[in-house]
Amino acid sequence: MKKFVFLLMVLPLLFTACGEDEETFVQQNYLVGKWEITQTGTMNAQGAINYTNYVNDANCDKDNYIFNADLTYQQNDFVNSGTCTNQSISGTYNRLSTSLTLRYTTNVSGTPQVVNQSLTIVSLTFTEIVVAYTNSANQLVYLKMSKV
Repeated sequence: MKKFVFLLMVLPLLFTACGEDEETFVQQNYLVGKWEITQTGTMNAQGAINYTNYVNDANCDKDNYIFNADLTYQQNDFVNSGTCTNQSISGTYNRLSTSLTLRYTTNVSGTPQVVNQSLTIVSLTFTEIVVAYTNSANQLVYLKMSKV
């Protein structure tokens, strides 16, 4: 009888899986990719954001940001002054929740200077991102971009 009770107690253990049944969830990094600027916006007195279409020069490529999986980025700003030139900035980025910090080096009077630009991610999907930053005139600016 003791053997029978022992067998009843051990039998459920035989049907229990050993090992991890849960799948490992890996969140896709939606930020990685090429983003073209489509609209810029400012906040009005009522707290609503007024967007206007971002105008690129028709003879140049579209202004964009490229975020890479290795935490590097490139900002491409195409200017047409007779010919199209790309005033490109490259550096590294760091994202912590909704805070996005862009870090690059520029030369000021021949001396390298590290610049950190802080942006806030207002919304992010696989195909669209809205970021906000404070410009040099201390105004809050919104950029709406689409992934290409």
